[in-house]
Amino acid sequence: MRSPPVFDSTTEAALRYDALHADRTADVAFYAREAGRSGFRVLEVGAGTGRVALALAAAGARVVGLEPGAAYLAVAAAKRAAEAPDVRARIGLVRADMRAYAFRRPFDRVLFPFRVFQAMLTVPDQLAALEAAHGALAEDGRLVLDLFDPRLDVLAEAAEGPAALAETGRGYSDARGEWRERVAARYDLDAQIVDLTYVYERSAPGGGVAERSFERLRVRYFTRWEFEHLLARAGYEVEALYGGWGGETTDIEGEDMIWIARKAEG
Repeated sequence: MRSPPVFDSTTEAALRYDALHADRTADVAFYAREAGRSGFRVLEVGAGTGRVALALAAAGARVVGLEPGAAYLAVAAAKRAAEAPDVRARIGLVRADMRAYAFRRPFDRVLFPFRVFQAMLTVPDQLAALEAAHGALAEDGRLVLDLFDPRLDVLAEAAEGPAALAETGRGYSDARGEWRERVAARYDLDAQIVDLTYVYERSAPGGGVAERSFERLRVRYFTRWEFEHLLARAGYEVEALYGGWGGETTDIEGEDMIWIARKAEG
């Protein structure tokens, strides 16, 4: 059986990202409250199409969006060009890897929104990304990121074998028609990696499927205590941990873990 194409930074994927997540606004509001203060210098790591960065710039922050994907940056640049002049002046876009970058001036906030840190699959990569962010932070700055909180019942089921292709309930429209999203997940329980294959199907006018598109995404999942230890190794202290965008506790598995950390003393 032919393997699906590996996820890549394509214009199609970037535009699909915006279409699928147009209604995802609670996290944007949280990051705007945390980092969109007037005059704050903010670095967004994994800025994608500028979904968060543009909102922060509109709220008054001076933002640098760091993104490795050229197609995603091109979409973000086009969206920036449509903003008011004062907003455009407050946002810069840089193509770089989250594991290796440096800036001459420190940032008040370094953000990793929408679980982008989970693209770091190995401990060396995770530490490199956290240490690069540490070096970019002002002494009184804060690291802010969100991760998926894994559900233990799903992991138990995953031990029995890969899941079949399933409907996600999500879809979107573009100039070619209506698309629906399906996904199949394969878990490596030892490495704590989920290998996700997304299938996007465009409906034919008379029924059936007219076209298919594929994306593959591999992400690392973390337990709470594991990630707290990882932060400590990279020189951080945890300041706050939330389970929701309204400041909820972390009692419910399968939701978000939203971390705020500062540089450890000494």
